[in-house]
Amino acid sequence: MKKVLILVCLALLFFGCSKKDDGKVLVTIDGDTVTLEEFNKELDRIPANMKMLVLTESGKRSFLDRYVIKRLLLREAKKENIEKEKEFEDSLSEIREQLLIQSLLKKKVTMNINTTEEELKKYYEANKDKFKTGPEIETRQIAVKTEKEAKEIKARLDKGEDFAELARTYSIDPSAKTSGGAIGSHGKGSLPPEYEAAAFKLTKAGQISQPVKIQQTYYIIQLTGIKEAGYTPFEEVKEFIKQRIVQERQNEVLEKYVTELKKGAKIEVSEELLKEEGKKGEAPAAAPQPGKVEPSGKVSETPIKGEPAPKSEAAPKK
Repeated sequence: MKKVLILVCLALLFFGCSKKDDGKVLVTIDGDTVTLEEFNKELDRIPANMKMLVLTESGKRSFLDRYVIKRLLLREAKKENIEKEKEFEDSLSEIREQLLIQSLLKKKVTMNINTTEEELKKYYEANKDKFKTGPEIETRQIAVKTEKEAKEIKARLDKGEDFAELARTYSIDPSAKTSGGAIGSHGKGSLPPEYEAAAFKLTKAGQISQPVKIQQTYYIIQLTGIKEAGYTPFEEVKEFIKQRIVQERQNEVLEKYVTELKKGAKIEVSEELLKEEGKKGEAPAAAPQPGKVEPSGKVSETPIKGEPAPKSEAAPKK
């Protein structure tokens, strides 16, 4: 609980402890008011990919409830004088150091790293194999419970009846009622092996497989389209490539920056003390187990516990 209070205090310390504005009061907590402007400032701090969750009234109400809880916890933390405790001060000091380092690296490493359209396309062409896609097929299916049903439907299909219509009428897959049995496109490895083995044997759109048993269900498969192997279009991977290049450059800049810092500093390490500390963490050498083969290949003469020591043989009488 104490760690929770520390985190709450830190969150408000860095983001929330501004003086009251004169706006409209949204909520009152034991006489302590929270204005609409304060609340909206809290909303603004939500990451962009999470903002969709608080666009509606119910989303804002849920967020307000969490904000009220945060204020209550902060009040209790102040009552308990958490800020005066050593654990809080140590945590605050550690987080402050982390923030300082993050700010420094943002300034020295992550800022001003840009890419051009030409660079992105060049990376795409140079690494095109990474964006290779295998062949895909589009299929329809009719799923039934018995082999007899499957054979009867297959016979009707062979006579020219419409696959989609029969799927809507007889398939036990609920989605077939609206899709006509279409399940979209898929590559190898995305569907059960039995299904894929039958589906990928079909070579022309319109071809229909023999009934295939998968667990307790029989499937009839129709090939409706073929998408040959190719490459994911540049526009679809453009953002991924940009992030990849930026990350690589950031790593290069960081490594160079750290190397320069180390070169410019006088760093003296007590190797003797470091070795002594290292030995403290090493496990002591295990004594050889009685009766076990030792690394030398010799067998220990000490008997295993619970077994009598071997008797020495008497010298033969002359």
